[in-house]
Amino acid sequence: MEQAQVLTFLNNKDRDLLLQFCGYSTTEPLHSFGPAVRPHYIIHFILNGKGIFQIREKTYHLETGQGFLIEPDELTFYQSDAQEPWEYLWIGFNGKMIPEFLKQIGLSSAHPIFHCDKKKELYWLVNDMLVHSKSNFSSDLRRTGLLYEFLSILALNPLESDQQVDSEYMYINQAIEYIKNNYWDGIHIYDIAKYLCIDRSYLYLLFHKYLRQSPQDYLATFRLTKASELLSTTTLSIESISNSCGYGDPATFSKAFKRWKSMSPSKYRKQKRASGTVLSN
Repeated sequence: MEQAQVLTFLNNKDRDLLLQFCGYSTTEPLHSFGPAVRPHYIIHFILNGKGIFQIREKTYHLETGQGFLIEPDELTFYQSDAQEPWEYLWIGFNGKMIPEFLKQIGLSSAHPIFHCDKKKELYWLVNDMLVHSKSNFSSDLRRTGLLYEFLSILALNPLESDQQVDSEYMYINQAIEYIKNNYWDGIHIYDIAKYLCIDRSYLYLLFHKYLRQSPQDYLATFRLTKASELLSTTTLSIESISNSCGYGDPATFSKAFKRWKSMSPSKYRKQKRASGTVLSN
């Protein structure tokens, strides 16, 4: 069951900066919200776990130490991971100065993602907001001060330009597309780098930065995932599946598959048959 602490304020006075709500949640696997639009600015920060955030036809894979901005009237969707669901905190806010503040920090709908290594500081700021929940002038000033402090911590982490991020995502997307179209052909990482006209080490850095894994690991997982589909849905031989997924040697394929699934391809297929999976030629 999801565990959450939430605090909401109905005070909508025209101020420079105003906290509308805040909260903290330990989500269930695949917990999601949206697609939906919100009337306020909202920042989520991930304390633990993994998940995705979607906005303007872009999907971001996020984990501990990262966060995302939702601007008013932007259609967004986010979902926690099935295996490592999110534990996150959030703040909702409005105010005349918000557009300028976010511009200075470097956050926008075009660049909604940030990194922050001050996890404990952000957690205790939101916790302090939750503690000062009374509707009086003193608590109101306290919460506003905490909100300023929260944004000041984000401002300590300069963000890259949108142009740089778009360029990096272009390389990632093109690399993934190349893998999807050529995984069966025994390609190597240097083939991907050559296709993109970039250095292998730069490709490695991009994959670790955005996908939290190496290009080699991504390629291997993609091949093995395709192999598991063929094992479950066809009667092709292990050797044929090995060749179809870019492994020239069935023994190498079997070893890699066993390392990935903790069982041999043959045993995996038997389990799928026993569970009633339909096989076809």
